[in-house]
Amino acid sequence: MPSGNPSPNHILSRLSRADYRLLEPHLEPIDLPVRKQLEERNKRVAHVYFMESGFASVVANGQRNIEVGIIGREGMSGLSVVLGSNDNPTNETYIQSAGQGLCMAAGPLRDAIGASVSLHQVMLTYVHTFLVQTSQTALANGRSKMEERLARWLLMAADRVEGELALTHEFLSIMLGVRRSGVTTALQELERTGLISHRRGFVTILDREGLMEQSNGTYTPPQRGE
Repeated sequence: MPSGNPSPNHILSRLSRADYRLLEPHLEPIDLPVRKQLEERNKRVAHVYFMESGFASVVANGQRNIEVGIIGREGMSGLSVVLGSNDNPTNETYIQSAGQGLCMAAGPLRDAIGASVSLHQVMLTYVHTFLVQTSQTALANGRSKMEERLARWLLMAADRVEGELALTHEFLSIMLGVRRSGVTTALQELERTGLISHRRGFVTILDREGLMEQSNGTYTPPQRGE
């Protein structure tokens, strides 16, 4: 039987009642403002966050930082905990679009995973989904034009946020691994063709089908239930 819990987080909503009860005493509601750090590079994961609204970016650090994944209400942070790894994260994860979520310490989650194979399986299914997303991102970053990558990213963000997207050129340049001038040019091109409207700090998608076509096959719509 499903847990019946009211959380819009897709992982939690898929747990059985028994599995959800293993987590429930440890879950705390939390506001997730922009730039809040969920995971720090080379620092042990102390807490895991189940997103309910907004989304977080997983960012790889190098000569130029670049986003490698997005976590919204379909998922959670702390994948190393789910995988049973004691290694520290090599990437940073922080909130890019403000929202709410549920937070719990990593220790009780490890205990719950150890107590329930079915709970672990639900979380491993999400890990697989996230890894597919990161591989698709790598392919898009390596092969696609700037406008195609931006179209894909805006569609992925819109899957996780209702209404207009609060996005700065600074964030978009990090997400796409390009200079701000490149972001400005790409936004102007998508606006010129009527796919989006753009004002300082905000983007509104006007033509979703057209934006999907602009992504040139790099965007995969969420599967039913994601």
